[in-house]
Amino acid sequence: YGATFFVVAADSDLAAELAAGGPAQAEFSEYVEKVKLTSDLDRLATDREKSGVFLGRYAINPVNGERLPIWASDYVLADYGTGAIMAVPAHDQRDLDFARAFDLPITTVVAPGDDDAGDPAQTGTALPGDGVLINSGPLDGLAKFDAIERIIGILQERGTGRPAVNYRLRDWLISRQRYWGTPIPIIHCPSCGEVPV
Repeated sequence: YGATFFVVAADSDLAAELAAGGPAQAEFSEYVEKVKLTSDLDRLATDREKSGVFLGRYAINPVNGERLPIWASDYVLADYGTGAIMAVPAHDQRDLDFARAFDLPITTVVAPGDDDAGDPAQTGTALPGDGVLINSGPLDGLAKFDAIERIIGILQERGTGRPAVNYRLRDWLISRQRYWGTPIPIIHCPSCGEVPV
């Protein structure tokens, strides 16, 4: 219920497909060239200005049927997960920064129980923690964990979703990269022992 827009990785095949023949095709192509000049590390930095292009297309939120504008942005990586996200800006800082940069709606759906937390749209600080659901139709009043279980059940009943485990692993050398250089990977082999690779 808190998703207010959809973001695809600008350098993904999906973004190119959605932009093709659309009203933003030229602007998108220009944007992708700029994205190619930026490293993944820079793209994931939280302190940089958010950028993106509205693709002139919409996705349908499977929970409430609302139309979500689809944007291409560099803060979503093509090779990380699916390369596409339903953005919930009130509860994710990068989504919130993007929503504020492009004046997109921000709907708080988890009340943290802290009266001092404030409205993310006003404070500029997302509320990522636990709490009780609000602005969430039939899920209002449920604890966040219970609401997640319930929404999975609703999506299964409708035939529009199912539970899944997503591992956010990248190539092991890249995922272990540090600022001071790549460590030497070691395989722990049951017969050979520790083997440097």
